[in-house]
Amino acid sequence: MSKELKQSDNIPHENQIVKNHVVEDKMEQQQPVALSPVASSDVAKKQQHQEMNATPNKMKNFCTRSDIRHGKWVGKINSTNSSTETAVMPMHAPNLAGANSSQNYDACNAPDMYQWQVANEKNENDSSCEFQQEFNSELFCDRMKNTVILFIGDSITWEMYESLVHLTDGHVDKRVHNRAIQRKIAIVINVCGDNHVTLIYRWNKDLSNKGTSVAIENMLNETFPTMIVLNTGAHYQSDIVYHERMDHALDLIAGWQSMCQDRNLPCPFFWRTTPPGIFNCKSFTRPVNNITMMEEHVASNPGAYNWNHFRHQNELALQKLESSGLSSYNIIDAYEVGIQRPELQVSQADCLHHCQPAAADAYNTIMLHYLQVNRTLEDMSKIAKYEYSYNRTTNIALSGIDVDWSQDTTPYLS
Repeated sequence: MSKELKQSDNIPHENQIVKNHVVEDKMEQQQPVALSPVASSDVAKKQQHQEMNATPNKMKNFCTRSDIRHGKWVGKINSTNSSTETAVMPMHAPNLAGANSSQNYDACNAPDMYQWQVANEKNENDSSCEFQQEFNSELFCDRMKNTVILFIGDSITWEMYESLVHLTDGHVDKRVHNRAIQRKIAIVINVCGDNHVTLIYRWNKDLSNKGTSVAIENMLNETFPTMIVLNTGAHYQSDIVYHERMDHALDLIAGWQSMCQDRNLPCPFFWRTTPPGIFNCKSFTRPVNNITMMEEHVASNPGAYNWNHFRHQNELALQKLESSGLSSYNIIDAYEVGIQRPELQVSQADCLHHCQPAAADAYNTIMLHYLQVNRTLEDMSKIAKYEYSYNRTTNIALSGIDVDWSQDTTPYLS
């Protein structure tokens, strides 16, 4: 990148701030305007410009962030069933291992049977707004043509990255993740065929440049992305340190957004909240659609990793974002989604990481929802025409289990 990022430079003036982190307003259909013959040409041009700035699905009643956060896990539609309704499982109380009906069920070695369904905050059975419960790879590839998406974060962010690679018909193995941490290199994978979407993962466990973490400044100066997904939280740090590192990271994101504006590019920024680990996770054998119950379980069983503080620090992050002056951002509410899938953790010894991609798939589905709501035809056109100044070649072997060392990884070394 030709321009070095600084912590406080080029932050947009407060009068220019447009907050779109909550898609709360329902989209209303505009009435057609009668055209006179004289004015028809000019008005037609104006309408064409407006259409270019419209989202491709402008008239749909899209679900809001509140609708998504207050959702629940429901059983997937049985492909052999002719019914078009999704079966809602009675999951308001935990089904513990040893219960007669489920004592032999192993969530890690069985197809996942659930998906996230949105719900109205006041009426949990009202899901009339528009939300695709399953990830639509064709829609994603169409919206994100020629986009470079940079994922920055820890192993939970890796789960979301790995999920997106697989959802877009790519392949990558966790062994690559371990190599990337050890060597401090980026993982670069191109998906979506001719639409050429580049997915980059960079390890940073706590928004610092300590240990194996790669400094965010280095990431942004090596590869200019046109979308960023950022998170921290699984590696607990004190509130004082958390405040300092969040401020620094968001200053860098503001500088990146300013560079996007200088290049007249739409650059989405997503913050993902952090779900806690679940003590004694293997005592659960199905989702628990009761966030109060799960929060009480975490509060009374915080484990050795301060899981009981995750909710509080998620709230700190959202407060920081609200006061940051960023031009735009969206929230992926992984906390609400992930805390209600306690049975998906790897093992009784690892009750933080997931053995199934179900929760991460839901995070990506939520991300795609916001892209569908906010990304305009003009946005898509601008990104499709943009020429990047660095090598975007996939640096992972076709097997997905190792780095392709025949590729020049120099631009991605820190």
